[in-house]
Amino acid sequence: MPRFMVTRTLPPLSSEELKAVGKNVVAACDQLGMQWIRSHVTADGKHSFCEFDAPNAEACREHAHVAGLPVDEVIPLGLQIGPDQFK
Repeated sequence: MPRFMVTRTLPPLSSEELKAVGKNVVAACDQLGMQWIRSHVTADGKHSFCEFDAPNAEACREHAHVAGLPVDEVIPLGLQIGPDQFK
């Protein structure tokens, strides 16, 4: 399945709200047949970068709608590289 990076601008979230968001993300993935890989939230809490395996970019947008989250951009990912490949 293709992999996508979804970027978001977030409202201020408490730790309890962030936990609820995570549960919504998991539930929406289950509903739509997607897989949440990981997310990174910036230190100031204003942005997130979320990786998903999904059939297409539109599925990522639908996921955000179902989960009640904003979407700035959905970026198709290609080659994955890391430091172990260059030792």
